This record gives sequence, C-alpha cells and structure tokens, in this order.
Amino acid sequence: MPLPPAAATTAASTEPSKPTPAKAEAAAHKDSGAAKSGANAVVKVDTQKLDSLVDLVGEMVIAQSLIAQDKDLASLQSQKLARNLAQLGRITNDLQRTAMSMRMVPIRATFQKMTRLVRDTAAKIGKQAELVLEGEDTELDRTIVEEISDPLIHMVRNSVDHGIEPPDVRVAKGKPASGTVQLRAFHQGGNIVIEIKDDGAGLNKDRLVAKAIEKGIIKAGEQLSEKEIFNLIFAPGFSTAAVITDISGRGVGMDVVRKNIDKLRGKIDISSTLGHGSVFTISLPLTLAIIDGLVVSVGTERYILPTLSVRESFRPTQDMLSTVHERGEMVNVRGRLSPLLRLYDHFDVAPESKDPTQSIVVVVEADGADRCVQVDRLLGKQEVVIKSLGETFKRNPSLAGGAILGDGRVGLILDVNSLVKLRTESQATKAA
Repeated sequence: MPLPPAAATTAASTEPSKPTPAKAEAAAHKDSGAAKSGANAVVKVDTQKLDSLVDLVGEMVIAQSLIAQDKDLASLQSQKLARNLAQLGRITNDLQRTAMSMRMVPIRATFQKMTRLVRDTAAKIGKQAELVLEGEDTELDRTIVEEISDPLIHMVRNSVDHGIEPPDVRVAKGKPASGTVQLRAFHQGGNIVIEIKDDGAGLNKDRLVAKAIEKGIIKAGEQLSEKEIFNLIFAPGFSTAAVITDISGRGVGMDVVRKNIDKLRGKIDISSTLGHGSVFTISLPLTLAIIDGLVVSVGTERYILPTLSVRESFRPTQDMLSTVHERGEMVNVRGRLSPLLRLYDHFDVAPESKDPTQSIVVVVEADGADRCVQVDRLLGKQEVVIKSLGETFKRNPSLAGGAILGDGRVGLILDVNSLVKLRTESQATKAA
C-alpha cells in the first residue's frame, strides 16, 4: 500500500540521517574505489606538447650543466652554494628521467601483432609454427616502437619462411612437427634488446657464400669470417629464395631492415647453428632524445661517438701499423687488420699530432666490420641531449647531430655507419 505524500516525504527526509552500518560500509567502499580510479586515471596529452616538454627539459639539463661547470662559480669557496648546486643537479636529473618516462610505452601491442602474422604465414606456406612472447611489458620510446614495427614484421616472417622447416622434415630430424619462433625484449646496459629466435634449419654458410658470389657481392675465394658470412644477407637484393612469392624472393630483403635499424641508432647481430636455428639480436637506444657517447677531441674540435658502436681504444705502436695495397692504412687489432680513418683528415681539422703512435685509436663497429678512428684525446663518457644541425649540415652524412657539452661548447655527434661507407667509397675510388 503506497504511503501518503506527507509520509513519503517524511521517510525520505529522515532516512539519510540514520544510515545503517551496511550502507555506511558500502559508501566507504564506493569512496575508496573512486579514489583508486582517480589515482590511476590517464590524461591524454597532444604529442607535440609532450615533445615540447621533453625539449625544454633537455634545455634545462644543458643550462644546469653549464652552471655546475662555470669557472667563476667553481672559484667560490661556499659550502652552501655547493649543496644548492648539488640539489639542483639531483632535481634536474629526476625531472629528466620523469620527462623521458612519459615518452615510454610498452612494446606489448607490437609484439601481439606478430601472433597472427606467424599463424597466417605458416598456414600459407604449409608449415606449423607458434610464437612465444617474452618481455611484452618492456618500455621504450614511442617513436622507436613505431619505427621498429615494420622491421620486426619482416624478420618474423623470414623466420617462419626461411627458418622453420616443413612438418615432415622436422619430424625426420627428430624435432616436433610444429616450429617455435620466440620474440623477446629486455633491457641491457642502458639499451633495449629484442631477440627473434627460431628452432629451424639455421643459416647455411656455404649456400650464403655461393649466392653472394653469384650476385657479385663478393669474389670467389675471398676469405670471410662467420660473422661476415651471416652479414651477407643484409646486402641489397640478396635472397636465397628459389621461387619468387609474395613472402620472399622479391629483392626487398634484410637490407631495408638494416637501414631502418641504423636510422634508429641501433645495431643487429646474427648467430646461427646449422640444423638448430638462428638468433637475430637487435640493440636499440631507449630514447632518440639522449645519446650515451664517448667525447673525443681532434685539435680544438670535440666529437661524440655513440658508445653502442665503440669496442675499445688504445695507443697503437709502430709495428701495429701497415699499408695494404688497394686497402690503405691498416691497424693490427688483436691479430685482425682494420682500416685506419684519420678523423682530422676527413674533417680538415688541424690535429695535435698526425702520427698515429702519438694519438689514440678508437675501434668502432658498423655493419659487422671494425674500423679504427684516429683522435687526439679521450675526454670521457657523457650523456648528451641531441640537437638537430639544421639544413646547413643536412647533406653531410658523417654527422648525426650536435650536442652542447658541459663547458658550453658544441660537440658534433658522428654517424659511424656513414664514416665506414665513406672510407669504403674512397678506397674504391683509389682502386679505380
């Protein structure tokens, strides 16, 4: 029986003043849930604003470094000033890490796209394969995540097409009928590493060499190390596919993958055992805004070599130097001859000494080959904020950018891959 209007009003007005324990507990849970959802709320920000913030933080890091290394401030004997500068440095570093983390996104979405790719590719060519993912929560710069997607698609497809054998062949070898492709991401030494591993047939070195000779990439009888043989697959137009299909044999191969990874300042290594599978390892920087570099000097100029490309440095002795016909000056590095690149000659800079035995040689690695770069001094390792050099230096492939160092001077960031190519081209010109 419905209440009279007056009674209903009275009931409604008096009910809130006497909450039951059950309702009070429910209200408390509701407030707690609202607070929790508010704490995990996501705010969408325009990427241009985010990039602008990162750039400003980078400028602040440079300004803080200039202040900390100012000679006038260093001459002041003030403990209070030293404490304040140290506190400023800590806050700046924390702010920089926080700003960089805002650009980081997990690689999960990119990895998960590969599951269907493996399934569809295997079904199309009559094979059985499954994808195993590991480290999907690994985070890296959103720009790198976008750029690495296409190279990964190509490499995972290759693992199924060229690596995994047909079911009957696998069974005959004592393997499971279904092959496995493992995609793994993890952090290592300040970089992110992505591994593409398969338990397939592996790379056949004899077949790679024969195909490279057929394509004119190498000469018959040329002696190559295992690493150099594996790196032949990165040559333009190289393919071991017997039949051209929509998956392989089209001449668009791993050279495109190498170029994309080089553009991201990364590198790729290959290891393979015939009959047991292959592992492709991609090393990438966590972000494209900051580079970990080795600062070197040539005369009065400062240059920065990415530490990812640096293997070692030393002062050579006279017996380590030699000249090889059609290959130029060489340095014997642990029993292996590597070409010498005189940086002062390339950039037309007056060095402290032209004698390599009075200088430092930095061994860098690019495209699977070692090169020796002659510099005057090693000034130390430093994280620097990358700045674009603009249109003026855009046509110079040897330069990847610039950075303002702690003393306020500009250091030029070198593109190791381009330096190696320039050296090779000069050799070819001399030989011709």
